[in-house]
Amino acid sequence: MTATYPAAKDDPATPMGEIYAEYPPMSKVVFPSGCEGWLVTRYDDVRLVFSDTRFSRNLLAPGAPCLIEPGDFSTGDHSILNMDPPDHTRLRKLSAQAFTVRRIAALRPRIQEIADDLLRAMAEHGPPVDLVEMFAFPLPTSVMCEILGVPFEGKERFRQWSRVIVTPMAYSPAEVAQARRDGAEDMAALVAVKRVTPGEDLLSVLVHARDEDGDRLTEAELIDLATQLLLAGHETTVSLIATGIVLLSRNPEQFAALRADPDLTTGAVEEIMRFDGPADASLLRVALEDVELSGGLVRRGEAVLAHTGAANRDESAFPGASRFDIRRRNAPQLGFGHGLHFCLGAALARLEGEIAFRTLLDGLPGLDLAVPASDIVWRPSLSIRGPEAVPVTWTTTKSG
Repeated sequence: MTATYPAAKDDPATPMGEIYAEYPPMSKVVFPSGCEGWLVTRYDDVRLVFSDTRFSRNLLAPGAPCLIEPGDFSTGDHSILNMDPPDHTRLRKLSAQAFTVRRIAALRPRIQEIADDLLRAMAEHGPPVDLVEMFAFPLPTSVMCEILGVPFEGKERFRQWSRVIVTPMAYSPAEVAQARRDGAEDMAALVAVKRVTPGEDLLSVLVHARDEDGDRLTEAELIDLATQLLLAGHETTVSLIATGIVLLSRNPEQFAALRADPDLTTGAVEEIMRFDGPADASLLRVALEDVELSGGLVRRGEAVLAHTGAANRDESAFPGASRFDIRRRNAPQLGFGHGLHFCLGAALARLEGEIAFRTLLDGLPGLDLAVPASDIVWRPSLSIRGPEAVPVTWTTTKSG
């Protein structure tokens, strides 16, 4: 029997990974698009699907399978999300220069400065505040704007179209298409500015690569790559920070331990990504030839959805997987993917997460949810996973 994907759930706060961890290693499912495919749930199989070149992400050809619509979650017809090598390799190399370990480490003082400014504004406002609006959104957004060279003043404009692209089930196909056009138009306008007045930012570097060595990057690829980097560079980290505070509030012993021991911060970020990360599912792939997985045979031409959330709840990889534990030391979580399409900004997201949690916990004594956890509203399935808003409060010291 073919099941409908995504499965219905009684509580929107429940990660889909928690549900699908109970499924067999492979299940036949039908997606909202009407396409059928295999749902793969085990850690080792998911890693294989992510890294094996027999599974393709080039799903923009006519008749290619899709979750919702052709080019799911892409920003256009030339998206790096829908490329295989050698095109994927070419575009990734161009953008990877901004995300080296050395460059990311050098950003620490600036990220901390931004976090401190946001914390100061929260303290001056006083509790309660929406953590998403006052901290989780502006922190990674400011950082990504500076890396790319995008004016932060335009954040509300690109917040609108990026939100639609990563939450497609909440909007009509026409609205999603318009959001993609808006993103491309905004980036094309900025590219025109960078051609006249280049800076030291990544977008200026990409424009130079396009204009000085055009066989490395077409104009359409340039615009789409910059748009995708801006979108991916802030949406997932917003959810990482917001979800993390919700999870810690639900687990007061873990929250207290993290407050008391800064050395637990790195592990806390990894556990949040494992337990309820922004990429609850994954992007669809199609088999280029027959591939044997632990649950059976995937035949050439069949679609496969390797479920990140389920893999991160696999007991064989994470003993006691249903328990949230910031001290966990097991297999690497797959929240940033694996293989060719491993998240380009993973090191940046990790650093932003560590700085965010440390700044909040050290700077706001008694930080906690200002509403019951059950009141938190979550984004719908088949979107970047995370809460819409996170009202928080903390202990204030009255003067005089």
